[in-house]
Amino acid sequence: MYSLAIKLMKIIILGVFPLLLISSAGKDTKLIPLALNGTYMLQLEEGLLYNVSGVISFNTAMETAANGRCFSVLELNFLGDDEVLPHHMEVMVSKESNTSTLPLGNYKVGTVDSFLNPSNSLFAAFSSDVLGEQLYFTKNGNIRITHFCKTSVKGTLSLVLENQVGKTIRIKGDFDAR
Repeated sequence: MYSLAIKLMKIIILGVFPLLLISSAGKDTKLIPLALNGTYMLQLEEGLLYNVSGVISFNTAMETAANGRCFSVLELNFLGDDEVLPHHMEVMVSKESNTSTLPLGNYKVGTVDSFLNPSNSLFAAFSSDVLGEQLYFTKNGNIRITHFCKTSVKGTLSLVLENQVGKTIRIKGDFDAR
């Protein structure tokens, strides 16, 4: 009786259990990206879908327009260290404010009348040698700031950028700037 129980256990462990493991091997699993401090993970769609990552930093400033209005300005610098698609992107968000802290919330792409005078807007520029060394500028989209303090900025973005010949790319994902 004891040897029958051992043989039955061997059949289950060595025969049935591996079949269960093999049968679930073909199922797609969704990996949750791990966002580390000062990094970002974005998806870039330009005919093909690229997963890009890199180091992100940020700067804040108070700027005064020619008409005397004060603006809080956030500049995000994305530097891609990805071997598949090396890239660089800068995003500027400005909002009329009397403090250097940008309020949490959604910011949409707007028209930029002048780079010398800030305005309530979101603007981004993207470049990559792989995509033909042409600059892409924001056409539409938004950025959501979910955390903002002196030492860090977190959020998500979804942008459509266009180059001078009308070719567009879509960039979306999460960032954690330190």
